[in-house]
Amino acid sequence: MIPELQIGLVALNDIPVQLVQEPYGFDGILGIDFMIKAKFKADFEALEIMFN
Repeated sequence: MIPELQIGLVALNDIPVQLVQEPYGFDGILGIDFMIKAKFKADFEALEIMFN
């Protein structure tokens, strides 16, 4: 869990993140929990993610 996360103007608390070990460190994956809390919408035809 990340206690605080801000991307652009979207700031959220207590976000679960999955860490994936890469050869030169770690990558974090934000999943559907983040998208729901941030009210993001995915347009799979246009391959875009939008938020209000």
